[in-house]
Amino acid sequence: MSNSNINDIFVLSSYTSSARGKAAAKYTPGVYASSSKSAKSSDGFVTVAVQADGVHVLDVSALHPVISHTLGPSTSFTCAPLTLPSSSKTSRTYAAISSSPELSLAEEAGRTIWMWQDDTSNSKQKEKRRNVIFSEGEKAYALYACEDLPERILAVSNTGSVTVMDANTLEVKATSDSNQSTVIHTSLFPASTCSFSSSSKGGALVMVSSGSSENTRLRIFAIDEADSISLTEENEISVDSEESISSVSCSRTGVLSILTTEGLWHSYQLTPELSSPPDQFSSPLQLSGFSFLSEPSKLSVSLLALTSSHVLLAAIASQEITLLLWDLQFSVLLASHTFSIPSALSSSSLHIRLVPGVDNATKSGSQVVGQAILVLSSVPSKEKSDGGKTVSILVVVPYTVAAMSTIAAAMGRGDAGKKWLHAREEKKLSADEKTRQKLLDTMQSAMQSGRPQTASAAFLKWAPKTDESAAEQLSYNFTKDVLRTVLGLPTESKSTSITASGSSYAPEVVRYLLERRVVCSSMLPPSIGLLGALRAKNDWATIELAFTTVLDLTESEIVECLLAVVRHSRSLASDPAPNSEDAMQVDSIAATPDSSVGIPPLISFLNLLASYPTSRGPLVVAFRKYMHDAEDLTAVLQVLDGWLARRVRMDERLLPSKKDLKKNEQGVWIVVGRKGDKDKTTDVPPLEKMSDILQVVLDACFLSLLQHPPSHKILRKLQEKLTPEISFSANVETLRGFLEPFAIAQEKAIKESLVSPEEREREKQKVDWRQRRKGMDVGADIGLYRLEELVL
Repeated sequence: MSNSNINDIFVLSSYTSSARGKAAAKYTPGVYASSSKSAKSSDGFVTVAVQADGVHVLDVSALHPVISHTLGPSTSFTCAPLTLPSSSKTSRTYAAISSSPELSLAEEAGRTIWMWQDDTSNSKQKEKRRNVIFSEGEKAYALYACEDLPERILAVSNTGSVTVMDANTLEVKATSDSNQSTVIHTSLFPASTCSFSSSSKGGALVMVSSGSSENTRLRIFAIDEADSISLTEENEISVDSEESISSVSCSRTGVLSILTTEGLWHSYQLTPELSSPPDQFSSPLQLSGFSFLSEPSKLSVSLLALTSSHVLLAAIASQEITLLLWDLQFSVLLASHTFSIPSALSSSSLHIRLVPGVDNATKSGSQVVGQAILVLSSVPSKEKSDGGKTVSILVVVPYTVAAMSTIAAAMGRGDAGKKWLHAREEKKLSADEKTRQKLLDTMQSAMQSGRPQTASAAFLKWAPKTDESAAEQLSYNFTKDVLRTVLGLPTESKSTSITASGSSYAPEVVRYLLERRVVCSSMLPPSIGLLGALRAKNDWATIELAFTTVLDLTESEIVECLLAVVRHSRSLASDPAPNSEDAMQVDSIAATPDSSVGIPPLISFLNLLASYPTSRGPLVVAFRKYMHDAEDLTAVLQVLDGWLARRVRMDERLLPSKKDLKKNEQGVWIVVGRKGDKDKTTDVPPLEKMSDILQVVLDACFLSLLQHPPSHKILRKLQEKLTPEISFSANVETLRGFLEPFAIAQEKAIKESLVSPEEREREKQKVDWRQRRKGMDVGADIGLYRLEELVL
């Protein structure tokens, strides 16, 4: 199972920017940031556009800038910059300019892209290139580069138009039409790695923008290597307009999540054939405890899709920055990390943004190790006369996350996220549910006060009398609560722990549940198990019943019970008198002298183990864990030797005699055996079962047996008995091919004889479909032609 975690964060850089030069009165972030891979740095580069300053490329590993373009206090930006490595020493940096003295016209603000050709080995920089790529009234919203679209840069406008341009000359190659809606979120993925793309080449762009009233528009574009932009999907999602959306994320597996200002977290699954609104991926989560839920601003929370359905959430809670790693498929919290708000930002409102960093899969491919860039920016207050200065801090958030969402990683994490989720309202209970809840409360009260007879009487008075009603009334959760109550264990419906004494036990209730076959060992904690709980109550009769009615007994609890039986059997063999001063002292797992009454003989319990379906691997592990003592193993081998001796003395009839045969009501011969044969074989398991147990013992504990000389004799005896049996089985196996057709024919005859006379009569009345066709005119005349049916 892969573990997901958020490692210790560290500060990458900090900046102070002013509002000078920014034409828009609306709030603009102090910095924009993006990340890119680099051959020189394993952690990649982060490109930062600082308002009223310039563009800086930072090495995350070295924590210092490798390239800087100082542009002056009159320059501002409209979106995150982009760095595209050309080689190990050269790269190209792109930025969307909102204002600058170098802009020839004011109308070019927000529409102009600048590019720098950088060479880290040469301090002299080449002259920057520029081009106006958007129409009037549009501004750049995002810049992207895609691995499947070499030498191409994608630019998205704030109104939803997509532009493809040459990465070297900035020449516009293609432009899509604008839908004149406000863009809320965009994500670009290589089509070759994108599960919801209908194409395997080019890029897939997911765009979320404002739609009609109480709806949000979803559009998916496909961009191919021929610079063609096509709108593949367009739908509306039933989430309110952009004013109620705080953040959006989308993964390359098509898991789209939308977080509203009310804390409602929706998730949807994108597919290649998305002809209708996307299906809901999982039930919405209702978040609580975050500052953005009580603030008019929606800037203090951000989402970032990592892998599969894993999403990283950053928000403010209790004057701290909280990072939460969620798995939306199972609605569980996998990891969390909190840290104090930096002192430079503590006195103002915050704008929080998560930017994807560089990530790499591990050698096994089961985990992804990466980094997210957390951008924290102060929001200038309108009342303060600070000149609109903004302090921004870039924080690197290392993480490890599973490559795919699995139920194994989600198990046991259900309670981890309760702190951040709104408590769900309790559903209204039906009349039967209220009755069962009242019964459970009565039983819990009786068990707590040491009156198990009262609890048993209350349950048996209510208990359904027929199997049909029992299957309907004894639901899994109710049965689990009842079972835990009568065994003195805490129930999930009650937070208080119920501790029962040795006498506070209601065996009648347990036996009733077992006889109705509604009990599972998984209803109890794995550390205890059903057999462990019954062994603690010294109820060995119920343990024997569990072997025939419970289907999920674990190998661990079975072998743990076997150890207790072996220890008790050895103690009786060493000293039959229980009051003898030299009686063997048994470990805590074995029964005490006062509680040893009812423990079955070793031969009986080992027969239960042999007849119960188990898996060989877990059984070997269980023997290796519990059966440490070679004397305990020798006791088990002695039972196996006794079984083998009895099995060898039994007569093996290859064909039944007349005394073994009997005709049933339909006149079919069946093998019934002789009256005395059943009594001889009921306490001796088949040879295959004995062989399986012997193999498990040898595989798990052979070295322990070799170091114990008394076990050598019994091992030789087992070998002497098994060798002829193996030869006999090999010789008899040659008859399988000749006798198998007769066995199949006999089995078919027996099955047909079990059919009721009424059913056989109905089958006789059913005529074969070919015969029915003979009596029908299957031809039809159509003008000069005749249509007939030919059946092959």
